[in-house]
Amino acid sequence: MFKFVAATQKPLIIPVFIPHLGCKRQCAFCNQRDVTGVTEPTLEDVENAVKSYLSWSRPRERTEISFYGGTFTALPREKMMSYIEKGAGFVANGSVNALRCSTRPDEIDEERVEILKNNHFEVVELGVQSMSEILLEKMKRGHSAECVGNAVKLLKNAGIAVGLQFMTGFPYETEEDVEISCDALSVLRPDFIRIYPFVPLKNTPVEREISAGSARMESVETILERTVTLFLAAMKLSIPVIRIGLPQSSDVPEIYPANLFQVVVAKAIARLAEEGETEFSVPDSFETSFNMVRKKFGFIRKV
Repeated sequence: MFKFVAATQKPLIIPVFIPHLGCKRQCAFCNQRDVTGVTEPTLEDVENAVKSYLSWSRPRERTEISFYGGTFTALPREKMMSYIEKGAGFVANGSVNALRCSTRPDEIDEERVEILKNNHFEVVELGVQSMSEILLEKMKRGHSAECVGNAVKLLKNAGIAVGLQFMTGFPYETEEDVEISCDALSVLRPDFIRIYPFVPLKNTPVEREISAGSARMESVETILERTVTLFLAAMKLSIPVIRIGLPQSSDVPEIYPANLFQVVVAKAIARLAEEGETEFSVPDSFETSFNMVRKKFGFIRKV
């Protein structure tokens, strides 16, 4: 029996986008400002965003403010602390339960982890993309796979949950690169992951390489299969995958199915069925995907 794991009760996450802020380089695939349509948020913007979300969102057991899009822990210290103090004020008055952020693994050290720990940060997401040294270099990431392991260890030792963000299908990626990331999951043991199949965003170095013919994007089907490989690697380790794909916007090319998560789950079930698996423990959120596959593999069943 193959047991799938879903993200359990997710908190209400109030996103505060800080696109490219704190980033000391542009990765080959990244263009946060076009994707989010946001420039540097003021403290008033943060206040208004939180109050707006709280005014219309359905109450959840937990509510968290998240600083996304840039390298939060690499912000100038005064700027970072001003955002932290604004978020901590909402924790203090009981409006939200905690804070979280995304950052680079090479911008995590003991001092910054201590700041986060002492200021209500319970989750940190690390932009990892790949654990293949060769691919990290192609992506112009500027950090090593070893750096990822060090950052994960520091955060976990401080009692902070760790999410890892991976990319599949980046030009130059090989099957071996994907397997390296899959193997690393068993060592890193993150609390959850996100998977972002590659999208050629405008005004990025790799998009220009593709347009010039010096780089080639894999077929959508190949990228989906590599996404399935990483997804299944996480499932085998009971690591929740909380998102697959970028949020849809006018600046994100629509090259994948709108129901991308369902499609990946269905392909994962189909791959296991083709390998001989017949019984599946499927969470309610994967029900539609299971039914999509059962039409083809009549012998599989839920348990």
